[in-house]
Amino acid sequence: MMSCSDCHSNLDETPVGEPCPSCGSGHRSATAYAEVALVATAALNASGSIGYNALRPWQQKWRDVINGLDVIEATYRQNDLDNEAVRRQVETFFKDCCELADWLQEQAGTSAAVDYLKSDPDLKLCDGMAQTTKHHTRAPSRKRDPITARISRVDGGQGVRAEIQWSTQSGSTGTEDALDSAQRCKSAWERFFRQYGLTP
Repeated sequence: MMSCSDCHSNLDETPVGEPCPSCGSGHRSATAYAEVALVATAALNASGSIGYNALRPWQQKWRDVINGLDVIEATYRQNDLDNEAVRRQVETFFKDCCELADWLQEQAGTSAAVDYLKSDPDLKLCDGMAQTTKHHTRAPSRKRDPITARISRVDGGQGVRAEIQWSTQSGSTGTEDALDSAQRCKSAWERFFRQYGLTP
């Protein structure tokens, strides 16, 4: 719903750019309700404002994941970039990607999301990155074989690249290209959506 920020009159029928017919103000406010937010994303220019529903549908976190992947892809097209900026971009992507499981469990009503995160090979690395970033060091466990994962290097020159180094308590180790891993995580969640009939 679009309304005047000054007198709160409904402006749904007033074309964008025209002043409020009640008070003449040029300021607008927009409120998106849950049923609308589930199927569409609203974008306004700097002269507008938009409200966010307190329920925060899981699609909001998914958009964060997609945006994070877009950022990494754009970074890889650069010839040079501050290594700390690249590290933060990669860590933020994996944090959002991991948190999506909690949002799905809370908002989509499927407890399978967290189990899926812990069992899918690509998302297990995602969880390892997120948990290592959050806790610094993974605690040993008898029930599982937690992955410790971190950015081990950032290369510039002919395109920026970030490398993830990972290891497990049982002794497995390896390296992954950050963008390749991020793209596989996106695909893994898309498989989950299809399996459970979810619309991102």
